[in-house]
Amino acid sequence: MGIDPTFQQLRVFLAVADELHFGRAAARMHMAQPPVTRHVRALEAAVGATLFDRSARGVRLTPAGALFRQEAEAILERWRQAGDRVRDVAEAPARSVTLGCVEAMAVHALPRAIIRLRALRPDVMWELREGHTADLLAGLVAERYDCVVVRGPIPAGEGIDSVVVHNDELVAALPAGHRLAAAEIPLSALAGEDFVVYERRVDHGLLPAILSGCAQAGFVPRIRYEALGTPLVLGLVAAGDGVALLSAAVARGPHRGVRFARISTPRTVSPILLAWRRELPDELAHQLANLLHRAAEGGEDETPGRA
Repeated sequence: MGIDPTFQQLRVFLAVADELHFGRAAARMHMAQPPVTRHVRALEAAVGATLFDRSARGVRLTPAGALFRQEAEAILERWRQAGDRVRDVAEAPARSVTLGCVEAMAVHALPRAIIRLRALRPDVMWELREGHTADLLAGLVAERYDCVVVRGPIPAGEGIDSVVVHNDELVAALPAGHRLAAAEIPLSALAGEDFVVYERRVDHGLLPAILSGCAQAGFVPRIRYEALGTPLVLGLVAAGDGVALLSAAVARGPHRGVRFARISTPRTVSPILLAWRRELPDELAHQLANLLHRAAEGGEDETPGRA
């Protein structure tokens, strides 16, 4: 094939294909006949095939020309549709979406997901806030948020959909000089320890996963403190006043006086979900869910399972 054809060559070709006459095609395109002939010859050179039979009896499409006519029409229609879509995006007011997110996803996964989503959806403006699961869910129900990234399980709500985006593996946070000096420990090794938790509610947040994991390990955790934020939780652990089970995302950075250990058995996870009001377009919600899943898991482009 030669030089890539131009849209003008395609338009001229279609005019000749409709008229089956170079002179009438030239008049229809408001051109002189010689440029029309040059455009058709350049197009034939580009595709590597003769598109018209030219004889004393007139002009006819060759079999290759008849096939290329369908392709040229499809190409120009696709180009027209692309222009329409771009203009629609450019002229439409940006949609504002308020998104709340728990800390474990806000630190790493959410920023990466939003960067990609902004490129895919320039028509959306994002207002991002961080919070605790209970507060975020209350805000979603009260319509202060369009969507939230929270820890499950979450109660079913009218007009609210959800999807699991990540199963957050919990790790043990221990004082730096703790007796359990290993990179990996069984959860049962913490049976006699005092625990620091974010909150004592058993229906939201990390506590359901902590209680479930400890039950599988054969004990009920002895909760000594309730702390509302990660800095206080880690501060109490560093001071030697308890241990904690936290998101693996927290363990990515160094924290003075705290050492982290993976839990070998049982593997303790806390499901994280994207929940959204049904006024938010499903396509946008699932785009966000997929990007959050990929950012958190570091895996391939998968479709998360419905909650």
